[in-house]
Amino acid sequence: MSDRWISLLGSELEPALLQKVGLDIKNSTKVVLRDCEIYNFYDAGVSFVIVNNKIDSIDFFFRNKSFRPCQLALPYNLDSQFTGRRLLEALGEPLEKGGGTSSNINIWLRWKNLQVELDDKSWETAKDALMKSITIFN
Repeated sequence: MSDRWISLLGSELEPALLQKVGLDIKNSTKVVLRDCEIYNFYDAGVSFVIVNNKIDSIDFFFRNKSFRPCQLALPYNLDSQFTGRRLLEALGEPLEKGGGTSSNINIWLRWKNLQVELDDKSWETAKDALMKSITIFN
């Protein structure tokens, strides 16, 4: 069930916890930064950010050069084929939004505990753009 992802936030990253969502810690690549650790599961299209030994956020990638497209069940009943329009229908108007041609970054939409990046920089065509990635966080 996709709600399992949300329940992982704030937990310690443990092998048994990952097995519940179909991941094996042995298949990750760990990156250590000054303030966090990142566990990348390139073949699964998922990444975990760890802050103070707790899962701070989880990223799901669908259109990224480094990650295979995520095929796992997604939180909030999302689907990797959702467009900007479908996101608004499912989740309502976002609390924040940004990006676009003027900033030369992809459009992003943010709801409480969820951010979605669309695979488009144009607000004119964003309604038909597919999700590039999603991030859940506390």
